[in-house]
Amino acid sequence: MSLQNELDLYESVTLRSRALWAEAQRYMPGGDTRTSVFWPPYPLFFTHGIATQIWDQDGIARTDFINNFTSLPHGHADPDVTLAIQDAAAKGAAFGGGNEPQVRLAKLLCERLPSVDLVRFANSGTEATMNCVRAARAFTGRHKIAKAEGGYHGTHDAVSVSVKMSPALLGDAANPDSVASTAGVPDAAIRDTVVLPYNDVENSRRIVEANAAELAAVIVEPMLGSAGMIPASPEYLRVLRDVTYQHGILLVFDEVVSLRMGTGGAQERYQVMPDLTALGKVIGGGLPVGGFGGRADIMELFDPTAGPRVSQAGTFTGNPVTMAAGLTAMEKLTPEVMERTEALRDQLAEGIHDVSAEFDVPVQVTGMGPFYAMHFTDHPINNFRDAANVDQEFKRQVFLGLMNEGILVASYMVGALSTPMMEADVEVHLDALRRVLARHAD
Repeated sequence: MSLQNELDLYESVTLRSRALWAEAQRYMPGGDTRTSVFWPPYPLFFTHGIATQIWDQDGIARTDFINNFTSLPHGHADPDVTLAIQDAAAKGAAFGGGNEPQVRLAKLLCERLPSVDLVRFANSGTEATMNCVRAARAFTGRHKIAKAEGGYHGTHDAVSVSVKMSPALLGDAANPDSVASTAGVPDAAIRDTVVLPYNDVENSRRIVEANAAELAAVIVEPMLGSAGMIPASPEYLRVLRDVTYQHGILLVFDEVVSLRMGTGGAQERYQVMPDLTALGKVIGGGLPVGGFGGRADIMELFDPTAGPRVSQAGTFTGNPVTMAAGLTAMEKLTPEVMERTEALRDQLAEGIHDVSAEFDVPVQVTGMGPFYAMHFTDHPINNFRDAANVDQEFKRQVFLGLMNEGILVASYMVGALSTPMMEADVEVHLDALRRVLARHAD
């Protein structure tokens, strides 16, 4: 069965999504308001979700293995989180001041994350990384930052460089070029963003040292999320910590995704302590959120009683509804729950290898914690270029095939298990993959 066959099947059962997408194009460019959830020929439009299941406009239920791009750790409409939202909303959605859930969630994050003394909230992961970069520049008096090639840190100018694009545009793998990932990024932002080869210890050290006098920060995902759930090697993070410390550069961990790698995030798991940490997704319990925290002497730049030296605001920042949802979601992410979910993820990864082997399809499964990604190739996946060097048509065929078989993952074959999932859900996923690969083999 070819890609076209999967497309034909997809279009034949998603008529209402197609009709709604056609209407949406009259009011939104391309019928879309969120680039990351668009896929050809058109995306699904959903009506509701419960626990592990999500329903589209045509009434088709699918097992959700992406959970709004990892932001729903407990799946859809978790009863405890839903009750927390309802209770908070009944008292008022937002206030022009503080609230108790805000304080309680801040306390939880400071207690769990070993490097975080103080924390502030925002409304998105983009805002979180933007404020980390601004704080680093204010603290060090320098203007450049460095980021890993393929690392996604939101959509502000400083980090919209060398993200998901053709490797042919990125220059030498050992000395990557800084390339705008989207139109509209000014030349100044490109010049001020140095790109490091992910998981390349020696070349990353060399590039940081060559730019040290101008670097305010190195920002890195401990696991490249949108590039394909590619974990950093422990040595890579240790070297970044060492070289930044030696040169007075701030190390920023973007843990918007990787926070679920352990109760203390990736930093606890790797035992590498950054100076600042960007947060998002799960800390909002499914509602829009961002957060950032770190060393007290850096975070005090935001202290309103002392100036502040760095201003940060937002009408809905730290609103009680989001804070109550996030607090409840985080309290439910106990060590035992996280260990069980990771064990299921490991079972799924092993099963993906076994099923692929049945059809002589090479596959690499990357990820840690509840996260996984499928790369249909026989070469190891250590960085963005490795992940990009796969058969893109076949990847799209498997994505649509899984969709047709009732499994929802991200279009770039990334997933995240939610806590309600059981072994039966893993078996459903594996059976679906088996049927898709069997069609491909025919």
